[in-house]
Amino acid sequence: MEDANFRAEVVKTAKKAEEKGLCQYKSGNFSMIDRDNGVVYITPSGISRDELTSAMIAKIDMDGNVLEGDFAPSIEVAMHLSAYRARPEAGAVVHTHSRYATIFASMGKEILPVSLEAVHYGGAPVPVTEFGMAGSEDIAEKIVKPLQNSKVCLLKYHGSLAVGDNMDQALLNAIYVEEVALIYYHMLAIGFKDFMPQELFEGALA
Repeated sequence: MEDANFRAEVVKTAKKAEEKGLCQYKSGNFSMIDRDNGVVYITPSGISRDELTSAMIAKIDMDGNVLEGDFAPSIEVAMHLSAYRARPEAGAVVHTHSRYATIFASMGKEILPVSLEAVHYGGAPVPVTEFGMAGSEDIAEKIVKPLQNSKVCLLKYHGSLAVGDNMDQALLNAIYVEEVALIYYHMLAIGFKDFMPQELFEGALA
């Protein structure tokens, strides 16, 4: 994939995430990795999606050094780089503040796989990190453990993080987490606890 294609994919996905209600205004950040060349393309800091263009996407190396771009990269650079190291197969990372996923993140409560939508990201509970301040090396370290066994995780008091083989898959994982979170939230609200048995997910994943 050419440089321009990476940039265009990041912009397209960032805008689509807002259209899908996963983030608003300047929240959330998105990236893709070119593993052949050891570089990452990431959304800039402090730019709203309606202003975002391909030229604003920062190109950085795996140490976080800016190689190209007039705009500072997202403050979550360290977290994105950490996700790529934790998941060597990942081609993209999506971090959003979607409403229902963030409710569970703020409660420090896993999202149980209460519908078959959860199969798309592995059919297991969505784990929650310990708290780490946004933009810090601390949160970059704290995503490593939950990502060892999951393509998605919740950032305590913060939002969600999803990885995928490509940008479309990473975004879909984030969308499905929010969908399952919404269903789970309303099930809890009415006191329903007869959740879908885990063995049904194992059959769906087979």
